[in-house]
Amino acid sequence: MATNLYGNFVWWMGEVRNRVDPLGLGRMQVKIFGYYDGIEDADLPWAHPMYPVNGSMTFSAPKQGTWVVGFFSDRENGQLPIVMGVLPGLVNNSNAAKANT
Repeated sequence: MATNLYGNFVWWMGEVRNRVDPLGLGRMQVKIFGYYDGIEDADLPWAHPMYPVNGSMTFSAPKQGTWVVGFFSDRENGQLPIVMGVLPGLVNNSNAAKANT
């Protein structure tokens, strides 16, 4: 029986901490909430962006501090994050919460 490697996605939200990819692939380091809370930014795994299917390979990583959403391609292992999109209404939400206290 074949294993369903692509079912049971593990979805996540996180904050872009570094967008300067040393390989120039558009990857970013994302502090994924609930998974990478105790990891220093420099030690975060590199998250790969998901490109559109229109044939365009033009991509610009979201700005540092932007919240993004994605999934782990290795499911529960949580070491191969894929970024699907930006959540623009949630950018720097943690700073706004501090200002309201």
